[in-house]
Parts: sequence; C-alpha cells; structure tokens
Amino acid sequence: MASFPKESRLLNSQDFNYLRKGALILNTPYLRFYYKESRLEESSARLGLSVSRKVGNAVQRNIVKRILRECFRESDLRKIPQDILIVASPRLKGMWSDKNNVKNEVRKCWTKAESRIRERL
Repeated sequence: MASFPKESRLLNSQDFNYLRKGALILNTPYLRFYYKESRLEESSARLGLSVSRKVGNAVQRNIVKRILRECFRESDLRKIPQDILIVASPRLKGMWSDKNNVKNEVRKCWTKAESRIRERL
C-alpha cells in the first residue's frame, strides 16, 4: 500500500475553513464532498477527512478513514490541484452489521463523486 504523505493532506483548521466557505459541494448518500481550487501553489490534490463520533466507535471511524484514503490513492483526482474535504454521514452507523457493506457503499459514493468532480473541471 502506498503512503499518504503530508503534502497530500489538509492539516490545519485554515485549510478546512477555506474549503467550507465557497467550495463546490457534492452530496452522496453517505458522504459529503467539498472541493475547491487549492489555496496553495500545489500541483496535486490534498485530502481532508472529517468522521464524527456519530459514525461509530473509534475502530469503525478509522476503518472509514482508511477506506477513503485508499480510494484517494487509487484515484486520478490526486493529479488535479484541488483541495478535497470529505465529511462522513452519521447514516453509516446503521450499516456496521457488515463491514463489507460499508466498504462497498463508501466506494460507490467515491466513484460517483469522482465522476462528478471531473465533469466540473
């Protein structure tokens, strides 16, 4: 598995606030995507994740974040100079009876978002 270097992450509250104000928003059933041109002179995308306690316990939240980072690494969106913030919906909490179901739904949302973001560019 490839690493997730600091250059690919949104790290501070200024980055998160920048994205929440005036960014394009894409809602999927379980994820909300905020995306906007990078405020830094980056040549590749940066990713930020927000997964609240309402999604599940710490193990479940970490699984969701791991899946999202893996989707980002496999995606072509990494090559576009965009900042992307993903907020997980509390609706994911009701799906934890089967971990594979969560993985499949998160991947479906990612695929849908990736195609829509590409359309807007």
